[in-house]
Amino acid sequence: MLMPPDEVATRRLHHELEMTIREVNHELISASTGAITREAFTSVARMVADLRGRYLQCVLRLGEASLSGHVETDAALELKALREAYNEAAEGFSALEHALQRGYVTLAA
Repeated sequence: MLMPPDEVATRRLHHELEMTIREVNHELISASTGAITREAFTSVARMVADLRGRYLQCVLRLGEASLSGHVETDAALELKALREAYNEAAEGFSALEHALQRGYVTLAA
């Protein structure tokens, strides 16, 4: 099935723009990060896991404290800070994975 010429041109333009965006992202992002080692990538994953664990530990601690009917305000604020730290780290890791999958950065051997 043949595509109309305008659809072919639109697809070609879209492909060219995608390639340009990929090249620009690779150039600028890899200039900022340099080659990323497996060790560095794993360190970020470990950081996210550690923050997730600390956040969940705090949730469990507060759940236990709530059985007595009293949760300290400071403890709830600690939970908020841990959640925010975990969420930021998880977003950062997701951005790193995305950059790697799209070829914006390279993983060094």
